[in-house]
Amino acid sequence: MSAQFTYQKKDKLKSRKQTQFLFAKGQSMNAFPIKLIYTIEANEPGSLQAGVGAPSRTFRKAVARNRVKRLLREGYRLEKPAFVEATSIEHLRINLFFLYTDVTVIAQKEIQEKIKQLLTRLSEKIKTSSILHNGTI
Repeated sequence: MSAQFTYQKKDKLKSRKQTQFLFAKGQSMNAFPIKLIYTIEANEPGSLQAGVGAPSRTFRKAVARNRVKRLLREGYRLEKPAFVEATSIEHLRINLFFLYTDVTVIAQKEIQEKIKQLLTRLSEKIKTSSILHNGTI
C-alpha cells in the first residue's frame, strides 16, 4: 500500500481553536447525506486537516455513530491524494469537517463517491477564486 493513502495524526483536525473557528466562520457545501464545512486561509504554512462527525441526536447508539465516522474517515483517506494533487496547498491552511446528515447509513462506496464530489467542487472553487490575493474565502 502506498504511503499517500494515509490519515495520520497530523492530518486530523484536533485543535479546539481551529474547530471553533471552522464552525463559526466556515462555509459549507452539501452532497446529501454529507455536509462539508471548510475554512481556507492564505499566507499560512501549507496544511490540510480534516475531521468527521455524526450527530448523537440522529445516531443514539455509539456503535452506529462510530461506524459512520469510520466510513467517513475511510472515504476521505482514499480521496485525499487526488484532492492534494488537484489543489496547490503550499501556502494555504485548509480545514475540513465532514458531517453525516441522514438517518440511514449508506454503503461505503457511495460515501466515498459523495466525498469525491465535495472535494472536487472545493478544489474547483479554490482554483477559480482569488484566494491567494484576498487571504480567505
